[in-house]
Amino acid sequence: MRTWIIIIFMGLIIGSFGIAPLVFSVGTGKVRFSPLAGSWYPADPEELRKMLINYLEKAKIPKIKGRILALISPHAGYIYSGQAAAHGFKTLMEKDIHRVIIIGPSHYAGFPGICVSSYDHYQTPLGKVPVEKRVGEKLSHHNLFVFKPEIEAREHSLEMEIPFLQIALKDFKIVPLIVGSIKEKDYIEVANLLRPFISDKTLIVVSSDFTHYGRRFGYLPFTENIEDNLKRLDLKAVDYIIKKDLNGYQKYLRETGITICGRVPIGILLELLPAEAEGQLLNYYTSGDLLGDYSNSVSYVSLVFKMPISNHN
Repeated sequence: MRTWIIIIFMGLIIGSFGIAPLVFSVGTGKVRFSPLAGSWYPADPEELRKMLINYLEKAKIPKIKGRILALISPHAGYIYSGQAAAHGFKTLMEKDIHRVIIIGPSHYAGFPGICVSSYDHYQTPLGKVPVEKRVGEKLSHHNLFVFKPEIEAREHSLEMEIPFLQIALKDFKIVPLIVGSIKEKDYIEVANLLRPFISDKTLIVVSSDFTHYGRRFGYLPFTENIEDNLKRLDLKAVDYIIKKDLNGYQKYLRETGITICGRVPIGILLELLPAEAEGQLLNYYTSGDLLGDYSNSVSYVSLVFKMPISNHN
C-alpha cells in the first residue's frame, strides 16, 4: 500500500513561544507531534528522560496502600511544575495500568462540551503513545462530546502529563479529553458516560494548575502576606477536593474566584470517584516559592485518590 506523509502546518501559536504544531498523517494513522518539546520541556529524549527520572528520584512519597484511581497533576513547564507532578507519577511505578483517561482544560479556545481525540497517537520525544480511539468514538455519540482537532493540536494540558506516564508505565493507551464549558447539571451525565470505561486497570489523570495570582492573571484578592494567603487559598480548595465535596468545592470557586484552570475537570473527577475513594495531598508549592517573587505566581498541587485496601479486590 502506498503511504502518504502529509505535513500540515496548523499556524497555531503556543503561548509566547511562537511554535506551530505539526500533524502527520501516515497511511491511515494520524499522529499529534509535540508543539512543546524544546520549550516547555527538553526535545532531546535522553535529556528529557534524565530530567524526569531526577524529579521522580527526588520525590518523597508515603507508601500508598490500595488501588490508585486518579491523580490531579499540574501542567506548567517542567522547570516549574515537574517536581510537583513527579510526586503523583511516582505512585504509579510498576503498576498494571492499561488505560489512562487524561482530562484537561482548554486554554486557547472556548467551546461547549468536551473534545475527544481525533488522533491515533500522541508523539513525545520518548515515543508514540496510542490513543484508544474506540472510547472517544463511543463518547462522541453523545452531544456533550465533540471533535475539535484544531483545539487538540495546540492544547498543552494533556501533553504535559504524557512523558511522565511514559516513564512510569509500560504498556498503556490514553483517552485524551479536553474540557470546554459544561453546565452544572452535566457533571453527573459526563461521569455516567465515562464510568463504563473505568476498570481496575484504568487511571484518571486530571490536569490542572491551581491559583494563578497577580496582575498578569487579573487576580489580586490580596496584596499582603501573599505567600501565606496563597497557601491558605489553595489548601482550602484541596480540602474540599480530598473530601470529594463537589458542592462545597463549587461554592468555594464562586465565593473566592480562585483561578484553578482545571476547575471543571476536577469537578468531573469528584462526580466520578466512588464514595469509598480516599484522597491525599502529596506535594504543594508555587512558582513564587521557586523564584522568590510572588507578584505573579502559579500554584502546583499533586493529589492522589485511591481505593482503600479493605475494598480492593
